[in-house]
Amino acid sequence: MNVKKEVEMNWEDAPDTITPEIYAKIRGKSPQWARDRFNKKDFPKLESGKQIADKTAVRLYDMGINIKNNPKQSIDFLMLLELQKLNERIGVNK
Repeated sequence: MNVKKEVEMNWEDAPDTITPEIYAKIRGKSPQWARDRFNKKDFPKLESGKQIADKTAVRLYDMGINIKNNPKQSIDFLMLLELQKLNERIGVNK
């Protein structure tokens, strides 16, 4: 049974590489749910043989953007995120 848990961490506070346990904390899910996601064939797990993944790739994956199948869309989206952060820092649109 997958019980909804409270979100314990946000994407910004997570390390650059995440484990299923960290992913579960970010998503507010059980560690088993996160391990099941990590084991999916299309999940953007690093090729190290360990259960680790780049947090940005996982975040994009959660948004439906697969960096392996569509790298251009991934880059466009990352540029948009960085521009939003920059605009927030300099006070644009306030």
